[in-house]
Amino acid sequence: MRKTLALLAVVSSTAAIAVGAATAATPAPTSSINISVSKGSLHYNRKTLSATAGLVQINFANNSTAPHNVSLEHDGEFEYGATLTTKKGTAVAFLTLAQGTYHLYSSVGNDEDKGMSATLIVK
Repeated sequence: MRKTLALLAVVSSTAAIAVGAATAATPAPTSSINISVSKGSLHYNRKTLSATAGLVQINFANNSTAPHNVSLEHDGEFEYGATLTTKKGTAVAFLTLAQGTYHLYSSVGNDEDKGMSATLIVK
């Protein structure tokens, strides 16, 4: 019984330290971009966006009742990540990006083929 209690105490203190360390080490974004879709639209509100290299916060507002997201790729097919798919809502994604030009698009259905895309220039 004593061994079990001692082990639980060690596990509990280790977990608290790990959580505290993760919270303290979370860096602030170097920049953030805001992109949205208007009600009834199949296009983002902006065609070109810019950000600073490092941790980039992507703020996506979908004002449409159709589901959309913001996906990001570089060099043709290298997928970097995406926001959650949402309808009539918002989503946020954090991505660490190097300098370069990135393609933003909605990966839902045929959204990209219908024109839901933009360019992100990271300096």
